[in-house]
Amino acid sequence: MQDTDSPLIQGARIKIFLGEFGSGKTELAVNYALQIKGLGFKTAIVDIDLVKPYFRTRENRSLLEKNGIEVVAPEQRLESADLPVLPHNLTRVLSQPDYQVVMDVGGGMAATVLGQFNELFTNNPYQAMLVVNTCRPFTSTAAAIVELFHCIEHASRLKIAGIISNTNLAGATTEQHIQTGLAITEVAAAQLALPIHCVVIPEWLSGKVSTHYPIFILKPYTQYPWIG
Repeated sequence: MQDTDSPLIQGARIKIFLGEFGSGKTELAVNYALQIKGLGFKTAIVDIDLVKPYFRTRENRSLLEKNGIEVVAPEQRLESADLPVLPHNLTRVLSQPDYQVVMDVGGGMAATVLGQFNELFTNNPYQAMLVVNTCRPFTSTAAAIVELFHCIEHASRLKIAGIISNTNLAGATTEQHIQTGLAITEVAAAQLALPIHCVVIPEWLSGKVSTHYPIFILKPYTQYPWIG
């Protein structure tokens, strides 16, 4: 049964998560897609994280497809390549109004490549959000977040509607990390005159972090052999 009152699907049906390496946007995109699908909506997740070999949506392909989510990514024989290979069915899912679409888009080349689809996004309303992890060097200060915002918005030719505070150190994340990161993110958001869309909290800290912003509880799905 579809829950049309859920904040997950409010606003544009195309949700775009933008951010640099280590922001946590891929894990967030996977969680978001699974939750939308759980509400009963036809859901697709799009991987346009083109230029790094780790932490990409496509590594969760089996989990996503098992849950009935369409994975739009470069074909599997190319999925480990560091090449600007765009998925061939991207235009189809973006254009079909019955899809809820979640997009995982890296910074740099990925954002630039996305710019070529500007007309498509003009005709299909979207909500683009900058995912920020202040534990990463490129977004550790408000000034750095503001600079990244302008770089990605210029490269992607998209209008970023808000910021997601996703400060974390994976399994070592504490409440203090989240609160310290949120304070930095608030300064950047004020300078950019943007809302904070939500604060991401890992499931083991659920109920332990106090904030007046919407909370998104994140379950870790991505597993790698070098992480205990």
